[in-house]
Amino acid sequence: MTNQTPNFYALLIGINFYFPHRLPEGNYYKNLRGCVPDINHVETYLKDTFNLTPDRIIKLTATASDNPNQPQEPPELLPTYENIVAKFKELTAKAQPQDRVYIHYSGHGGRAKTIFESLKGFGALDEALVPTDIGQPNSRYLRDIEFAKLLEDMVEKELVVTLVLDSCHSGGATREMSGDDRIRGEGFIDTTPRPTDSLVAPLQELAQNWQTATENSRNITVVNGLLPEPKGYTLIAACREHEFAYEKVFEGTERNGALTYFLLKALRQYGTEISVEDLFNQISNQVHKEFERQTPMLMGETERTFFGGQSVGASRKVPVMKVDIKTNRVQLQMGQASGITKGDEFEIYTFRTIDFQNRENRIMRVKVVEVGASDCWAEVIEIPGLRSLHPKLVEVAEGTIEIGSPAVYVSPGLKQIRKVRVILPDPLPPFPGVNIALLPTIVEQVKTQVEGHRWIEFCSDEEKNENVDYFVSLTSAGEYLILDENKEPIKNLLFSIKVDEPEASKKLINRLIHVARYETILDLDNEDAFARLNGKLKVEVVKSVKRQTVVLNADGKVPVLEEQDKGVYLIICNESNRTLNITALNLDADFSISKFYPDGVPYEVVEPGQNIRRKLNLSLPQNYEEAANIIKVFATVDGTNFQFLELPSLDQSRKGFGKERPTNALEQLLAAVVDEDNPQRKITVVIDASEEWTTEKVEVVVKKSVV
Repeated sequence: MTNQTPNFYALLIGINFYFPHRLPEGNYYKNLRGCVPDINHVETYLKDTFNLTPDRIIKLTATASDNPNQPQEPPELLPTYENIVAKFKELTAKAQPQDRVYIHYSGHGGRAKTIFESLKGFGALDEALVPTDIGQPNSRYLRDIEFAKLLEDMVEKELVVTLVLDSCHSGGATREMSGDDRIRGEGFIDTTPRPTDSLVAPLQELAQNWQTATENSRNITVVNGLLPEPKGYTLIAACREHEFAYEKVFEGTERNGALTYFLLKALRQYGTEISVEDLFNQISNQVHKEFERQTPMLMGETERTFFGGQSVGASRKVPVMKVDIKTNRVQLQMGQASGITKGDEFEIYTFRTIDFQNRENRIMRVKVVEVGASDCWAEVIEIPGLRSLHPKLVEVAEGTIEIGSPAVYVSPGLKQIRKVRVILPDPLPPFPGVNIALLPTIVEQVKTQVEGHRWIEFCSDEEKNENVDYFVSLTSAGEYLILDENKEPIKNLLFSIKVDEPEASKKLINRLIHVARYETILDLDNEDAFARLNGKLKVEVVKSVKRQTVVLNADGKVPVLEEQDKGVYLIICNESNRTLNITALNLDADFSISKFYPDGVPYEVVEPGQNIRRKLNLSLPQNYEEAANIIKVFATVDGTNFQFLELPSLDQSRKGFGKERPTNALEQLLAAVVDEDNPQRKITVVIDASEEWTTEKVEVVVKKSVV
């Protein structure tokens, strides 16, 4: 038991009994059996855990009695509309900023003809919590617009609010739920004329609050429209739209709501300082496993402990939903809607792991093999200390994986080592002093003498052409020709290497290494499906034409401009809600990479919603008539030095480039990307750096000016 917590309040509402039983229009809300027990169990847990005194717990319940028209509780303790609104206001007035408030509702959710037609429109509906006396013709629902205002008043006072709704607000609930007394919700729309005034606030104030809330959340509502997207509080709801909230006998003879039962079970097992996300992952999968048509939802503030005691860091975790020993697979709660694709990899850790740099907590590595809309199946491919060919990897790991165990996304690998194949012309051209037939062997033997030679590998005869990145061939003039994977000449390679010139093979190897490094940096992207900054950086090439700004790279177009073209600008926009550090690199036609922006400092700070405008001075390297230039823009949360990625022009010495010492996780990644001596077939990272950066690139073709 912890010491008394003076800044903790609870509002608990449970409704088993609805009276009169039938509404004036003929429909009815059936009585429930598990809602009051839910509230009693929550009250006991809070008292035992936080040593709360009675004045810090407000409880409204309606329990069936021998009188079919009257509940057991006295009128002042019933969850009527008037009492619910009054207790919300009482709690808001009593609590002080930063006090913690826990609200738990167990009962029916309902839908009624709107009383806010001027705001919602003719024929619209109000989603609502259903008070115990709703059968009275003059009784009122606690409607969505009112509920949102009560919560907003708490948030405005800076109360730390956690809301749990163990109720159903399913617009699709119709015949499927008829007669099933385990379901908390009904499928009808109540058209009974009801009072149109509100005890929460004047109608104009309610409308203004609702409009502001829905505008700020792009008209998103949750719990089938009951609330705007939560801002400033945490919400766990019992089910998704078109699903049901069930209650059942889990222990003994007493019914409980599935959400409430598994919530309390997890809290007792893992304690009060469990994070919202960890707790939700545990209970959500347990509920869904019990009832296929019920999937809880978590919304709002998630980067804190469940009762709001402290903040926790943002997470890249996906919970394990199921383990299938027979097929050597696990099911993860993330799918196509989140950008997951086949081949994506995750590492699974022990439940409640916080430090994902601690590899001792790692259980296994899995690869996605089947993707659904909101979940996926992943095959176990590796367990630390166990050969990956073991036929029963999941069975070996059974007992270490729990439902809710975190699976951490492993970023797609960035390819460094490039495969090369030498293809000779047929017939072989004659060159004095050079045995053309032996060139593949000669080039391979020379490779190890060149610094950075590990960046390329020559293919064996057995390897298929699909695995080849670069082909090397000869022209009829005896010049080495480097081709891409499609056997097209690499762009911008203007200066030839003659097969019979001194150290021709070394020059060829060095050129292949340089091109490989250049293209690795060109390909560098944050492909993490969880990266929050992706899509938040906008880069445009614009030109001023007759006092109008024309975007030249719209819809993926590649602008073709003349050298020294006037009035061309690069505009970089920060479309995120975070302050970003911006750096732009120029990947030039001569295969050099240099910092294009800003001058003199590693990066420029750009506030949310702001942009940078930089004039483009278009020029061509010497001896080039036309060339493609690429500007690669990076946005980072932490200040980052991108000198790691700089390269000299082709055929120049790379010594001294990329030798800076990394000072943060992202710089460690950049240093690994350009490591001259230890390139990888794929660089994969499980580091929070992937959440802290993004990149975009634009290509511009520059031509010689026509005189």
